[in-house]
Amino acid sequence: MDDRGAQPAEVLESAVLAAADLVAGAASVTVLTGAGISTDSGIPDFRGPEGVWTKNPEAEKASDIRYFRADPAVRRARWQVLAHGGMWDGVEPNDGHRALVPLEADGRLHTLVTQNVDGLHVLAGSDPALVVEVHGTVRRAMCLGCDRRSDIDVVLDRVRNGDLDPHCDGCGGLLKSATVSFGQDLFEGDME
Repeated sequence: MDDRGAQPAEVLESAVLAAADLVAGAASVTVLTGAGISTDSGIPDFRGPEGVWTKNPEAEKASDIRYFRADPAVRRARWQVLAHGGMWDGVEPNDGHRALVPLEADGRLHTLVTQNVDGLHVLAGSDPALVVEVHGTVRRAMCLGCDRRSDIDVVLDRVRNGDLDPHCDGCGGLLKSATVSFGQDLFEGDME
């Protein structure tokens, strides 16, 4: 396809149609998504003009595992945002998330790899066994001591009931959302 002299919208449409033809003819598809797929759901990206870290550079610092581990005030503030801040309350999957579900229904979706932590692919109906959330998910909590995972709503209820710096019921370790923070390794199981 020769796009010289074409307008940007024409080039984009041509590229989308070419990609659709490739997917339509493929027996097996692996999909990679990032922040762009969730912006239509009302979730800002992190680094764009309206991004979380662009608007609040301190938020990026608070996303560093060293600060989270060392400073109870950082942990308490993070838990308050999750429990009361309505970070993504009411956010729903959009057409981009839902468009991938038929690929799975046809048996052609091999893996859906996402850099997003919002859990919207699973909420859209994608099988969690096929979704690899390489940066984790805010929909689960994890213990930094024993790696125990649990539904984050259980921990958020504890925070709302006065446990401002929740620790693991099993080992006493620090709890955090099951997301990968700066300075933290990706989850080994997701890399297999």
